[in-house]
Amino acid sequence: MINIQQPGFAAAPGIYTNFPAGISSCTLNEGDYVIDGAGMILYLSAFTAKVTAVSVLAGGVSYDFQVYFEDGTGEIPDDPQPGDDPQPGELTPATYHGSEVIAVSGTDVTFTWSITRNADATLTFELKWSSDIVGSVPQVCINGAFTTMPAQERVARFTTTATFVDGTTLNDTFFYMAYAGDAARIEITGYTVGASNDEPRPSAIENIYNESRTHKVIENGMLYIIKNGIRYNALGVEMK
Repeated sequence: MINIQQPGFAAAPGIYTNFPAGISSCTLNEGDYVIDGAGMILYLSAFTAKVTAVSVLAGGVSYDFQVYFEDGTGEIPDDPQPGDDPQPGELTPATYHGSEVIAVSGTDVTFTWSITRNADATLTFELKWSSDIVGSVPQVCINGAFTTMPAQERVARFTTTATFVDGTTLNDTFFYMAYAGDAARIEITGYTVGASNDEPRPSAIENIYNESRTHKVIENGMLYIIKNGIRYNALGVEMK
């Protein structure tokens, strides 16, 4: 809520309020409000009760609130207890995972990534890599706009300040790892906001296969992996 005003698109004074995305509906009676994109006027004449419940749908998110009129009729309802209902506009976090193996300076590196749609409709991007990359500068390109991601050891995260409507498909979106003399691009174009899947959990064998200088042998019906001259069984346990 911002203040009481009467902009050019309003027929009378009202409460002006705006939302993160375009407004599609309001539960007040028709004629009790006027919409202008992501902003709206709630006409003062709509509020005769002491408390009036209002729900506004903006960008696919429902915002529920109450308007209190001190001189209105009726009683004030009991306050709901904390935790009874989700907060207005709150979403259940949803995470989508992916992975890709890319040669970096001649060595295969496994990149794993995730995008989480948060409860406040922002997005958190996370990128991890399986081995050290000299001079690494991780970035994320979202709809064509680059941002350098704050990084720690082999992991980088970035949370947007902008909000995204569920069902929106991100185009021209990817992770970009610049490093000494070259760069790697991890494609994520086509991600749909709100999508989720299970986090990939590669087996011990797959982890060993992805590392350099490894090969497998079968002896007496048993599978072994030899890495850097050391023999491992199929579970990745070193054989003495």
